[in-house]
Amino acid sequence: MSQGRFHLQKRLVNAELLVAILLLGSTGVVALFNARQWQMTQEQVQHTYNVLLTLERTKTNVNGTAKARRGYWLTQGIEADSRIFLQDYQTSVQQTQQSLAQLQQLSADNPTQQTRLQEINALWQQYHVLHQSQVEPSPTGNQSEARISAVIQTPDRLQRQIFARLNQMAATEEQLLEQRTAATARLTRTSNSILAIAYGLSLVSLGTIYALLRREARKRQQAESNLRQSEHKFQSVFDELYEFAGLLTPDGTLIEVNQAPLAFAQISRREVLGKPFWEFPLWQQRPELTEIAKTAVGQAAAGHFFRTEVTFKSTTDQPHTFDISVKPIYRSQSKQVMWLIAEGRDITTQVQLRDALQQERNRSLQLINGSVDAIAAFDENGICTVWNPAMETLTGIPRDRAIGQCGMNLFRTLLPDATLPHLHLGTTDTVTAFDFSHSHPQTGQIRLIEARYSPLHNGSTTVTGGLIVLRDVTRQRELERLKQEFISIISHEIRTPLSSIRGALGLVAEGILDDDPQTAKEMVSIANNNIERLVRLVNDILALNRLESGQVDLKFQWCPVTSLVQQAFSSVEALATAHQIRLEATVPDNLWVWVDPDWLVQVLVNLVNNAIKFSPSQTAIIVTAETLASEAMIRFSVTDQGRGIPADKLQTIFGRFQQVDASDSRQKGGTGLGLAICRRIVQQHGGHIWAESELGKGSTFYFTLPCPEQKQEEDIENQESFVS
Repeated sequence: MSQGRFHLQKRLVNAELLVAILLLGSTGVVALFNARQWQMTQEQVQHTYNVLLTLERTKTNVNGTAKARRGYWLTQGIEADSRIFLQDYQTSVQQTQQSLAQLQQLSADNPTQQTRLQEINALWQQYHVLHQSQVEPSPTGNQSEARISAVIQTPDRLQRQIFARLNQMAATEEQLLEQRTAATARLTRTSNSILAIAYGLSLVSLGTIYALLRREARKRQQAESNLRQSEHKFQSVFDELYEFAGLLTPDGTLIEVNQAPLAFAQISRREVLGKPFWEFPLWQQRPELTEIAKTAVGQAAAGHFFRTEVTFKSTTDQPHTFDISVKPIYRSQSKQVMWLIAEGRDITTQVQLRDALQQERNRSLQLINGSVDAIAAFDENGICTVWNPAMETLTGIPRDRAIGQCGMNLFRTLLPDATLPHLHLGTTDTVTAFDFSHSHPQTGQIRLIEARYSPLHNGSTTVTGGLIVLRDVTRQRELERLKQEFISIISHEIRTPLSSIRGALGLVAEGILDDDPQTAKEMVSIANNNIERLVRLVNDILALNRLESGQVDLKFQWCPVTSLVQQAFSSVEALATAHQIRLEATVPDNLWVWVDPDWLVQVLVNLVNNAIKFSPSQTAIIVTAETLASEAMIRFSVTDQGRGIPADKLQTIFGRFQQVDASDSRQKGGTGLGLAICRRIVQQHGGHIWAESELGKGSTFYFTLPCPEQKQEEDIENQESFVS
């Protein structure tokens, strides 16, 4: 409302000024016009006065001519006097002619007066000619009185005619003088009236303007007072701002600054005002800070917004990080930069939190990238934002191709069609867990995948994304299957001897065989054999578990192969003798291996023991060892002449509880774990084991061991240690 009143008053003042200006202008125009008219009338009045004066002068000159002519005639007898009158006559004639010529000029604009003047000129010519003839000297020198009287009286008639014409012209000019004088009086009165009216109106307008300006001045004083109060309030608020604030000129001169930076730098306002922005003490702490300040001023002065983060040290030498910005302020409705505003906000705490958050994010990314599980994250639009290396390996999709893509498109080729409609990556609030199978992109193997999708909430109930974790559980499921199979086999293997032991000992305990000691003894022997079988089974299971779990610490040393083979033969010699089997060895005397001797002897014992069990009597079992120079390996072989192994069993017999015939464990007393133990021992030595066989002709079990480079001194020391 006040703004509208202000504009209304402003328009009134402008209107009054316009009216006053128009009045004064019109008054000036009218006054100028009247002045010109008055001047023209005055000129005409003056012209009339000049004509009347010339007419009177002409009359005087004509009278002077007549008087001089008369005097000349009257004094002809007196030569001196007549000469004087003659000179007066000539002078009067010249003056009369000049007056007539002047009248000719003055009355050039009046035809009536020109006509009369022509008559006067004609009369004057006659008058002059007559006078001229009368003033010529007489030859005799004597003039009669009659002639003198005629000379004097003859021109009077012409003179009276000339005077009559001159009087007529004078009457006309007097009439014009009267008219022009009256016109001048009227113009004077009109001009005075107009000036009086214009002056009055101008006074009214100026009075109104003065009143409005006076009232406006009072309002302006009030506005200035309010402005000073507002400026005081602004300055108070400006000084109390927590942020740094300063006002600069486009060339970088600091013209205002609040109290915050002054208190931080421990300086006063007068020390920095009027100086360049980059000379503020905080910018002088390091040369690079000074350059930043100069760059900020230059960019802002060019009309660009400048923003950066800098670190200042306080008076206690503590670093503080500030968010600094400099922006231009333009002149109203112009692109000209008028001022620059510099602002600074202490963001030390935010930077510390940001750095901590970044470190936490980096740790999270490291955990995600180092996770064996495949992890992918999506935003609220289902766009992939995280794709860890395990996910790359599992899916075959590179991270660069996955990031920024729609998650549903990425998993469309991985997930079953029945799962896709129920999965909304990044957009659903439902936890989803499911399993699926996937063909590995590199190997083509079918992998069993366990998947779990979880929504992300970012501290609120609104879903801001999602996380899906894929875990390859192929080996886990296989181990679970093997575990169940192992438990089943163990249960069967333990139940069978326990049943035999319980049956045999039950008969003895119940006294049924008290009258048959021999049968009772056989029952006890059966129980004892089954107990030994159980012990072997437990020992083999424990040994295999230790090997597979990595609990065995192999103690490698250089050992002669002949000594290892001999130890193995000694362990099975009694069994070989009972089965009438010959043990033969073909081993170079200088062949040494880098092994754990106890475990390698166990391999040889298991292989020879199996060969004895499945070989007919009167046959031989041959153990050989040789160096494969091309492969830097030492190859062992154990050959028998038994029944042989079917081709489809050559690989499976190295598994747990795997035998060629299910009845072998009962008939031959084996546990089905010996070859599995051999394979694990050879693998932990860095070697490889396999079997070759021909049905009806026997089998050969091979295993290789690496042959590292040897030093002569170590060979001697190892040999002496082994022999001792």
